[in-house]
Amino acid sequence: MDSTDLLHILKEQAWEISNEDICLARASIVASVQDLPEKYRKAYSSDYFAYMYAAFQELRTCKISYEGEPVDIEGHRDLLMRISPQKDEGNARQRAFRRFVAVVIPYIAFIARRTIHPPGMIFPGGLMIISQGNEYYCPVKNKQSGVELALCDFCKCRDSGELKGEVPDS
Repeated sequence: MDSTDLLHILKEQAWEISNEDICLARASIVASVQDLPEKYRKAYSSDYFAYMYAAFQELRTCKISYEGEPVDIEGHRDLLMRISPQKDEGNARQRAFRRFVAVVIPYIAFIARRTIHPPGMIFPGGLMIISQGNEYYCPVKNKQSGVELALCDFCKCRDSGELKGEVPDS
């Protein structure tokens, strides 16, 4: 599969997501961060959702007019397994959220090749994703890499430790 094939698939799936699904997905995010301090609640419930929604809208309207590049099929499969657990647990909001991100995150990671979280997004401790030139650096990249449900392995960010000359964890 190449990126053009994946884009066709994702675009088709994006048009199957209703406005109600989007509202339920947003409600799921809001509910999941209700116990966080205010500044993090806003970052995750508003800023992050706005970033994903903008990518969703971009996906729905993008024109397919380029030659595809190879897509890491195993990586794509692994990403979807992390997003969509085997059991369909949870309520309608959680199911809508998983369905929404199962379209948006592969688009961001494999087609648009952008960071999974928006640059400038704040993480606990006040750290944030920063850019230098065409590179992006995340304060939690190496800390989350290899974590079963984390999506950091698919993000184009590099670890912020590289800016300080730190040796990445193995």
